[in-house]
Amino acid sequence: MVNGKNYTGSQNYGDTGLPENLAVSSDRGACLTVIDRDRTIRTVPLTKSEMFVGTEADIRLNSRIVSRRHGKFTQINRTFYYNDEGSLNGTLLNGEQIGCGHYNRSQRYPLENGDVIKITVPESVGNPENVMMIFSERMSVNTRWKYISLKDKPSHELEIGRNVPQGELCIDSVKVSPIHAKIVYWPDRVFIVDKESQNGVIVNGKRITESCFLNDYDVVSIANTKIIYIDGMIYFNIEPDGIKMEVHDISKVMQRSRTVLDHISFTVYPCEMTAVIGGSEKERTIFMNCINGRDPATSGAVFMDGMNLYDNYNLLKSRIGNVPKKYELYDYLSVYNSLKFTADSQRAKDIAKQEKTERIEKVIQVMGLSEQRKTLIKKLSDGQKKSLSIAKELIANPDILFLDEPNAGLDPETETVLMKQLKDLSLNYGKTIVITPSNLQNIHLFDKIIFLTPTGRLCYCGSPTDALSFFEVTVITDAYEKVRNHMDYFISKYNTCFFEKK
Repeated sequence: MVNGKNYTGSQNYGDTGLPENLAVSSDRGACLTVIDRDRTIRTVPLTKSEMFVGTEADIRLNSRIVSRRHGKFTQINRTFYYNDEGSLNGTLLNGEQIGCGHYNRSQRYPLENGDVIKITVPESVGNPENVMMIFSERMSVNTRWKYISLKDKPSHELEIGRNVPQGELCIDSVKVSPIHAKIVYWPDRVFIVDKESQNGVIVNGKRITESCFLNDYDVVSIANTKIIYIDGMIYFNIEPDGIKMEVHDISKVMQRSRTVLDHISFTVYPCEMTAVIGGSEKERTIFMNCINGRDPATSGAVFMDGMNLYDNYNLLKSRIGNVPKKYELYDYLSVYNSLKFTADSQRAKDIAKQEKTERIEKVIQVMGLSEQRKTLIKKLSDGQKKSLSIAKELIANPDILFLDEPNAGLDPETETVLMKQLKDLSLNYGKTIVITPSNLQNIHLFDKIIFLTPTGRLCYCGSPTDALSFFEVTVITDAYEKVRNHMDYFISKYNTCFFEKK
C-alpha cells in the first residue's frame, strides 16, 4: 500500500501536496473526487440534501467551460441524484450526454458508487478546462492522491501489482496479482494491458479483456485503487482494503429451541472499528461466530463485500482474521519464530519468501513487539501475548478482523495501548475490526456500537456519542440497566429510528 502505511517495502512517488484527511468517525458520507483546470485533486463531501456545482455554487469548479450553476446533487432518502441545470456545455454521466441547454433539465439521474461525471466540450481531448467528478458512496479513509510521470520513466512503461520493483506502482492487497497490469506510454497513444490478473482491470466501469487505449480523464480501477490518466501522468489513490459486512436478519436457535439471536440486521462499513456489547458473554461469542462464518446462523445471511459468507466461506476465509479468547501459542517459540511458523503455514502459502519476511517485520513493528522479537512466548506479559496473537492473524493480511474480548485481564494502561493499536489498524492499515470488549474503558475509540439485549435482539447500532442520547445516559455503562428494565421500549425506539433513516 502506498498511501498511508503498508506491510511491504516503501515506494517513492510524487505527492499532490494536498492535506491527508483521515476520517475517524463512522459518519463518512458520500463525496466527490474533483479534478478541474489546475489539475489538483480534491475530495468534496456531499453534506447537504441539495448541493449545486458550478463556478459560483456550493461546489466551486475552476474552469471556463463550466456554467455558474452547472448541475445539482440531490439526496433523497439514501440515494444521490445528479441533474444538469440547463448548462451551456452540458454534462456527461459515464460517457452519456445528460444535459445541454434546457435538454432534460429537470430529470434526475441516480448515482452509483464510482460513477464518473464529466464536463467537456466537443473535440476537447486534452483540453485543460475539462472537469471530472467521481461519485463515492462513502468518503475514503485516505484522501491523498499521488502521481507518477510516464514521460519521465526511461522505459515509458509502468508495472502495477503486489510484487513489483521499486519505482513501479505497488498495491499491497490480496486482491491484486503479483504483476497485475502494465501501462505503456507512446507519444501518440497510451494503453493499459491486463497481465492475466485474477480480478481484472476496470476502465471507465467496464472490465477489459486484454488491453485498451487510455484517453485523458479515463478512470482505471484495480481492486482498491483508483487511477486517473491525464496527459502522460498517472494519478492514483489507494484506499485501505477493509471490507463491508452486511448482516441480514440472522437468528440463532440452540438446543431445546432456545433462541439466542433474534432477527438481527446491521451494516459495518470498511475500516470501521465496531464494538459488540450487551447480552451475555456467551451470547456475544455465539454472535461473533455467526457473523465471522465459523458457526453460521440458523436463518438469515451475512454478506462480505456483497458475497454471501455462508455460501462462499472457503473463498472468503482468507480475507477474515479471527482472534478468539483463547488463542493457541507455543511457549517455547520466540516471537519471530512464532510469526515465521504462521507465515510458512498453509494459509499464507501464496506469499513469496521475501514478502513473508517483510510482512513479519512489519507486523512486529505495528503491534509494538520489536523489543520482544527474540523473546520466548512463555516470558511475555499477557498484553504482549495478546498483541502476538493479533500479529499472527495479520500475517495473512486479512481485510476484516474479529476479536473476542481481547482486553480481558489487562490492566487499564495495557488495555489502552492495545485498543489504540487496533484503532490504528482500522484507520491507517485499512482493517475492518469487530470486537467484543470485556469492559468499556475505551469505548470512545470505536466508530460504532452494536448493543444486544439479554434476549438476543438488537436495540442499538450507531456511534458511541449518539448512544448516550439514544439511551438517555451520560456514560454508556448506565445503558445496561436501562435496557434490562425497558427492553421493549429501546427495541421499538431503535426500529423506529432505523426505518426512518432508511
